Amino acid sequence: MKKLNNFNLCPVPREQRPFYEYINQKKSILLSWVKLNENGYTTNFFFTLFVIFTFSFSLINLFVSFSYYPVESIVLSFVFSLIIESLLYLNFFLGWTYIGRRLVQDKVVYEESGWYDGKIWIKPIIILRHERLLYHYQLIPLINRIKKTLQLILLSIVILVCTFFLFLY
Repeated sequence: MKKLNNFNLCPVPREQRPFYEYINQKKSILLSWVKLNENGYTTNFFFTLFVIFTFSFSLINLFVSFSYYPVESIVLSFVFSLIIESLLYLNFFLGWTYIGRRLVQDKVVYEESGWYDGKIWIKPIIILRHERLLYHYQLIPLINRIKKTLQLILLSIVILVCTFFLFLY
């Protein structure tokens, strides 16, 4: 006789199960940045910051003349690029915390046909343990990494705004 798998008894469609949502986010090109090692994570951070800065610098130069206000133009470009970067990392944070909440909950709310017929499935204890273990050892470090990055971005924005006002007056 075949051993019954708890996932075979699960009425939740595969794409709505928290574990498979985690797998899909992990395979995502954009959201998988957070799972890179320190060098890859830092490289991607500064590469996107550089790309955003290049576009923001050209955009800011439409409004603030670089020839008259070089320091203000550069500082404004950095602030604008850091704000865009913080929005990107806020998206990472919200995506991973959503998956984390779904993994930790003992109930899964799902829809079978998409006609708002919300149903609730209570996870068996084996699946719940597995998903909570996954949350604690895989997702919490990622979420903490994103939190630290967001804190550093916001601190940089505050410092740059303060320096902007120093040069302004």
